[in-house]
Amino acid sequence: MLEQLKKIDRIYDLMALCSSYILNELKVKSYEFACFEEDDFEEVGAAFERYCCEISEKGHWKAFKELKDFLLEFFSIGVSVEKCYAVVYFIDDNVEITIPDKLLGGNGIVEYSSLNKQYVDQVKIIPKLESTLLTRSEAQFRQNNDTMHELFRKRRECACSKLDTETLHYSIWDQEKIERYPTVIYHVDEKNPISKHFYNRHKIIFGIVPFTKVGLDRILEIKYHHRTFYVDKMYDNAETELKNRYEDIFNRCVNKDIDFLVFPEMLMTENIIESIKDKDNSNLPQIIVNGSIWKERTNKCIVSDDKGNEIFCYLKKQPFTFEKDGEEYREYLDADKNKAFAILEIEQIGRIGIGICKDLINEEIKLFHKYIGTDILIVPAYTKSMDLQASAEELSKEYNCIVVVVNACSAIEDGTEKKQIGFLTLPAKEKSTRTKITKKYFQDVCKQECEFKCLGKIITIDFYDINQKNDFYCFGVEESVL
Repeated sequence: MLEQLKKIDRIYDLMALCSSYILNELKVKSYEFACFEEDDFEEVGAAFERYCCEISEKGHWKAFKELKDFLLEFFSIGVSVEKCYAVVYFIDDNVEITIPDKLLGGNGIVEYSSLNKQYVDQVKIIPKLESTLLTRSEAQFRQNNDTMHELFRKRRECACSKLDTETLHYSIWDQEKIERYPTVIYHVDEKNPISKHFYNRHKIIFGIVPFTKVGLDRILEIKYHHRTFYVDKMYDNAETELKNRYEDIFNRCVNKDIDFLVFPEMLMTENIIESIKDKDNSNLPQIIVNGSIWKERTNKCIVSDDKGNEIFCYLKKQPFTFEKDGEEYREYLDADKNKAFAILEIEQIGRIGIGICKDLINEEIKLFHKYIGTDILIVPAYTKSMDLQASAEELSKEYNCIVVVVNACSAIEDGTEKKQIGFLTLPAKEKSTRTKITKKYFQDVCKQECEFKCLGKIITIDFYDINQKNDFYCFGVEESVL
């Protein structure tokens, strides 16, 4: 390990090296981290405090060299799990989180998969976000009520490694999680207009667009191969109609202060999304979740900014199945293309993830969102079933994740006077017990307008407006017409 340490020149690579050593040793022999005594390693703690102070005075390289010289001497008489944990412990305790500076075209979006550059096939260091809408609402609740009691119960622990439960500010992913969940995080830094928009914001406003009541058979040319189905193309007349609806919705969104405008699954093309690029984009929704595009055996959701520029994309992983003429058919997705996960990270808001329809009932995909700590999960869908709801409620109840499911009117079978289209689930608390609330939205007065345009819904969550009644606590939620 000493030879490896000599080649280290970044603090997070040092953390990864020591974490890797610990995790490898734990495969052979256990160690009880609760027996670690901070006072036994005072000189190590002092070295890291000195490093943090000297970065601004001497610069990173010189400060780190002095720290490394100390650690080379510290480890020269022997390397152990406890010594390596001392290094991890004091980095976690002293080093302020710094996101890498790999900017995407200077637009204020930083793309990263871990804070460390070395040993990424063995260990990934990912920050635990400290300032999110949920943590800020907790602080506001305590201040307003002059109490130390929690608004909600803390989210369940879902450790990414045997080390992960021992750190407060950094999440440590082991090799098994790294291989299962190839992940890219898109961090919105302070230079991006999105970050400025969300600064000190205590509301999230969703624009919900069911989009159409026209059935898929009149929109998409669906073909069958053995017991699979795939989309060959969107019909030209359907694309024109949906493009007109898309533009109309954006025209009506001006000055509505919408944060996330969300469309259903499978009803998009590149032409539809690009139709807003040359328009006046002032006072439009900040982030557009463009449902999904079915193309070349991928079901892809493109998330774009208010100018129509792609921020990131996500590919559906759990195929849809349905029965036709007594045969069951499965959505023909290319599993080699859709392995990666993507997360949008916004300061003071949290981590925003995307799932597409049946992804929400896939336990492996849900587990990813538990590991990464997703705060808001947005799910474009096209389904007649509401079986997604139980999965969404579990994520809200146990992991404090807000789940938004946006469905198309045409996906719901006719026959009911007031059709439920989709829903949101949010965390809540009853006395000291964790629970959830489910806000359903329906096809109602919008039905009369659907032939000409999609009215849609505006759903506002106010994180500082806490509804309290009979020891039941939840966020205030309002619904209006888009």
